[in-house]
Amino acid sequence: MSPRRALYLLTVVLVLTAGCVGTPLGSDGPSGESPASPGPTAATPFPGYAIDFPDGPKELPERPTPLNGSSVRDYTRTVEYRYVYNSLWYGAGSEVSVDCTVDSVTKRSSGYATVVTCTGYSNTRGTASGTVTGTVLHADWGSRTARYRVTENATDRRVEG
Repeated sequence: MSPRRALYLLTVVLVLTAGCVGTPLGSDGPSGESPASPGPTAATPFPGYAIDFPDGPKELPERPTPLNGSSVRDYTRTVEYRYVYNSLWYGAGSEVSVDCTVDSVTKRSSGYATVVTCTGYSNTRGTASGTVTGTVLHADWGSRTARYRVTENATDRRVEG
């Protein structure tokens, strides 16, 4: 192999692995401290996959106990409904309409997998003074499908597309 080709391949390997070698092996974090163990939460994410729940009037529900097909169906429908609702909510002047359907619930060795599809929209009236009419902002969610994995300790949400 020519030296020029070897240099090119080395550069490609370094670029592709640049973020993979950021911390020393065996390190738990900054200054060797162990991360604090999380307390009980409504939806602990799978490692590396957090549910980025939007701000709004609806809160993330508690994960059901015990887990069964029916409780996971209700839980994931509620999570997705509240997720979409908060995403479309802009303030007190928002009128939000959301409809969610659980397409499937599948028992897995580690828990359950569900598929939830929601449609929705919101109309938010802007403020106006005097005789001026406030502008209505329309936001359309369309139809979006989310896949959930739910175990005793974690919830993972992935959006298709």
